[in-house]
Amino acid sequence: MSPDAPHALFLRHPVKPGKRDELVEVWRRHMPEAIEANDGHEAYVYCASHADRDVLVVYQQYRDAAAAQAFLGDPAYLAYLEESRDLLAGPPEVEAVEPLWSKAVGPTR
Repeated sequence: MSPDAPHALFLRHPVKPGKRDELVEVWRRHMPEAIEANDGHEAYVYCASHADRDVLVVYQQYRDAAAAQAFLGDPAYLAYLEESRDLLAGPPEVEAVEPLWSKAVGPTR
């Protein structure tokens, strides 16, 4: 894959039992504005799992791998990490993927 190719991730976040709604509120407090302001994000979809109430699934697509790496230092992201630490049951499962095609979607709520 070329270094300037789109870079995307699927993340599966395990949440402590009964803490999903609280984690979603923490995410909403810190992340939407940072993601909207970040030119490196091409797509971001934050999802609640139907199969497991204690799991959140995220799809993130960046302009390239460098944009993904740069976002890890965003102050809002760092604040989210700090505040969400006690709500998560462990580290996320992360799978890097290469986007081959996409139909853009807007906010669902």
